[in-house]
Amino acid sequence: MTEATENPQAAKKRRGGSIVMWLLAAGILFAFYESIVLLLIGMIPTGIALLADRSPQKDYARSVGYLNFAGCLPWMIDFWMSGGGFARVFEIVGDPFVLGVMYAAAAAGWGLCFAMRPFVTTYLIVAAEVKEAQLAKRQGELVETWGKAVRGPDKKGEDAAAQEDTALPQP
Repeated sequence: MTEATENPQAAKKRRGGSIVMWLLAAGILFAFYESIVLLLIGMIPTGIALLADRSPQKDYARSVGYLNFAGCLPWMIDFWMSGGGFARVFEIVGDPFVLGVMYAAAAAGWGLCFAMRPFVTTYLIVAAEVKEAQLAKRQGELVETWGKAVRGPDKKGEDAAAQEDTALPQP
């Protein structure tokens, strides 16, 4: 197939998938509108994190979102077990303790992001130093076996092999 015939078919397929997704989203919204309202209110910190996080991977927003959802989940289950209804949603959301737990879980996500960065940075620096030491040790072993010619040109741009005997021992 040529590229011209693939593009309209791919576009048509994408359009069909998009319509299905919108219909599915509308069905979920209609079926679970009270739960979605509870989640929208409880997950406000995640929305703020999505707006604030400019990284392509959205690491901050993901960590805040996961912990924020974990903070909302017990009350979602309580809502489902109690039979639902908007009165129950506003009863749950009206409790300051509930909102405090939901938002504190999101704050723990922010704390996790800010606390882990120095640990990961330190780990990566130490790992790079260890790798550099291993490579330097291996280079020393190779120089012992083959001579200084295996290092290549030195920093001045002069060819180290030209300065020394270029005859390398056979292994």
